[in-house]
Amino acid sequence: MIFAHADYERERKFSADVVVIGTGAGGASAGAELAAAGHDVVFVEEGGHHPTSSFNPYITETIPRLYRDASATVIAGKPPIPFVEGRCVGGSTVINGGMAYRPPDRVLADWEKIAPELGARALEPYFESVENRVSVAPQHPDSIGEDSRMMQAGAKRMGWSFTVNQRNQRSCVGSNNCTMGCPTGAKQSTLVTYIPDALAAGARCLTEVRVERLLIEGGRAVGVVGRSVNPRTRKLDRPVEVRARAVIVACGAIQTPLLLLRQKLGRPGRQLGKNFTCHPNAKVLPIYPSEQCIEGWKGVSQAAQIREFHDEGILFAENFVPPGVMAAYMPFHGDEIWEAMSNYNQSIMSGVLVEDSTTGRVSRLPFGAPLIRYDITKLDHERFLRGIKLLAEMHFVMGADRVILPFFNQHLARSVDDLKKIDVLQTCPSTLELFTPHLMGTARMGSDARGSVVDVNGELWDLPGCYIADASLFPTAIGVNPQITIMALAKRVAQHMSLAKQAA
Repeated sequence: MIFAHADYERERKFSADVVVIGTGAGGASAGAELAAAGHDVVFVEEGGHHPTSSFNPYITETIPRLYRDASATVIAGKPPIPFVEGRCVGGSTVINGGMAYRPPDRVLADWEKIAPELGARALEPYFESVENRVSVAPQHPDSIGEDSRMMQAGAKRMGWSFTVNQRNQRSCVGSNNCTMGCPTGAKQSTLVTYIPDALAAGARCLTEVRVERLLIEGGRAVGVVGRSVNPRTRKLDRPVEVRARAVIVACGAIQTPLLLLRQKLGRPGRQLGKNFTCHPNAKVLPIYPSEQCIEGWKGVSQAAQIREFHDEGILFAENFVPPGVMAAYMPFHGDEIWEAMSNYNQSIMSGVLVEDSTTGRVSRLPFGAPLIRYDITKLDHERFLRGIKLLAEMHFVMGADRVILPFFNQHLARSVDDLKKIDVLQTCPSTLELFTPHLMGTARMGSDARGSVVDVNGELWDLPGCYIADASLFPTAIGVNPQITIMALAKRVAQHMSLAKQAA
């Protein structure tokens, strides 16, 4: 059963075995696991329930519905980094690109040193289970667009290695509407997989409710208190309470610490909100000759990743976006942007992703808003400059007329020679334009309370009965798209909770 704002006029108090805050990759997979094991589960989701039939490519309608704060959110730092979070049933799995990767072996080897339970062998059954459920597989060739084919051809021309993406999809036709919600239901987000599984097993989902605090009695988490969110005004009104034997917090790497910091949790190691990582990205937008019709909006987004420099922490990929989004990120005005956007069909939205070499912090401002601070390092800056030059050079080799660069003081390169100016002009990280959809690490798991927020089973060191099941758990950055790792860790947390209850 799915509840919405109007339902809380008559029913405002609920009870369950487990209350799960959030319905994204972590919350949905954990809740579905518990519901399948016979537990009474109640999900609480701040956003609304928007079925597949409601998805469309109109950004002025879609972004306010599916994105937190209409995606107008920024990490403070040098440089500032805009970021996005999903706010709807299915969370960010509804608006992501569908890439489905496990962490690299080197990352899992580092995690295994933290705790054997986090190594590749121990996590293998969890990865395998979630990959089967969300249909992880290569894309059908007929649904791959020309922009992806050109990226692969460019990698071959340069002698670079690349990998064909694994994606959580079933019969994807390549509509390239991933970030606006899949209109065919082919992308196997939690909206169409784990949430229906949980509901079929008897779970309930309270949508349009913002959790404001945890209920704590006798030093143990016993539920949550929040208020319903008016879907038209976004104002909080009716109080809603869910009492439960255990709480799972799966609000994401920013909202999870924000909620817990409000109640002064995470005290043993004072790590809550720290260890924030975000896989920053920089766009490289080539425009090819007018006679070359690429039509990047046809075909699935990001069918492959160029991994020649992955050992250096650098990935290249394309991720085509709707025209309104592309125009918003153009560094031009007037006639210049009109001319650039008139070449939309000759463009490839590609980018450089750099694996974090540092961490930031999420803290809570006096009125409850998050403050996220993250500064890239000198090493990260150097890797971005290297990656941008290499990717832009590849596009010139492939015949691009010009390349729009992610620098506030150097918007355009018209030749490979222009790329040499990057070393002269880009001496300060603040001139770099970045973006990220990957937020991780702010409630890291570990075997020692002094260096982590939760134990290896996801339970807070200082609050029994409260578990975390989202990307906050990551001990380190993983360097690849995180949703499969989130699902696997969340499933493991839920399995432990189920077994612990049986033992009790």
